[in-house]
Amino acid sequence: MNLKRCDNGHFYDGDKFQSCPHCVSAGGDANVTMPYADAGQMGGAYGNTEMTEPVTVPMYAHSAPPAPAPAPAPADALSLKDAISQAITVPAQPQEEEKTVGIYQSKTGPDPVAGWLVCIEGEDFGGSFTIKSGKNFIGRSSAMDIVLHGDNSISREKHAILLYEPRRREFIVQSGESRELFYLNDEVVLNPLRLTQGDILTIGSTRLMFFPCCGEHFSWEDYKKKEDGTEKGEKK
Repeated sequence: MNLKRCDNGHFYDGDKFQSCPHCVSAGGDANVTMPYADAGQMGGAYGNTEMTEPVTVPMYAHSAPPAPAPAPAPADALSLKDAISQAITVPAQPQEEEKTVGIYQSKTGPDPVAGWLVCIEGEDFGGSFTIKSGKNFIGRSSAMDIVLHGDNSISREKHAILLYEPRRREFIVQSGESRELFYLNDEVVLNPLRLTQGDILTIGSTRLMFFPCCGEHFSWEDYKKKEDGTEKGEKK
């Protein structure tokens, strides 16, 4: 230790400090000017033995500031890839369960028409609506079998039901799930009623005339039986 005493009577280590640190903390100059050759002894950012010009350095800089840590040697490609995969964790994406979607195809082709409703009054004037075998739901919704979308006085779903029963070859109308009423030949429909050609259904502000395709003298079932019989005869 190189013990020194300043003009103000303070003792300090001359090997560590260029001037009294006590005086500096009391408001003195935090820097000291020294020959560049002496500063060169500190190396690093302050040293350069090729220059002799004086330099002002921080008074407490008795040693060079710590040099930055050397960059690690580059790893090989495999090690670098492993390091990145370890540093970055990618959350696993949930895999969607595979689903098998079946596509229904009718073996007998399209469902044959059983009859028609023809609009004789209302927004769909002149238009026709196909009646299929079984239940036909009538309403404004596109999910209905017979869609009367132009008449807002008709319920969206199941205002009325028209069905064709192939065994007896009968057409029947009955009320649906709507609170609204509808009429057959201007008579309110409260119970299932049989339809005949030319009957008129009044649903909301729309009037529909009924025309059967199937009936006493015609049925698609008869043609199916004939077609099956012909095919069997050809195979023989």
